[in-house]
Amino acid sequence: MIDLDRFRRLPSTQRALVAIAVLLDGREAATYLEQDAHSGAELGDVSQMLSELTSDVRIPLLGTELREAIHE
Repeated sequence: MIDLDRFRRLPSTQRALVAIAVLLDGREAATYLEQDAHSGAELGDVSQMLSELTSDVRIPLLGTELREAIHE
């Protein structure tokens, strides 16, 4: 089950980072984001969760979330 609230609770910069990473790298985004020294575990978990969505849902959803994070 996808917990979008967990993603949306992240600060806007981290939401943008996760959205871009998952859009560009898909499932591999978690591997890269887990390397963050401060919040790698959380970013990796959230990106893994989002990458499990089918692409026809994932791409428009993350595009919308990215625009909102940038707007903030």
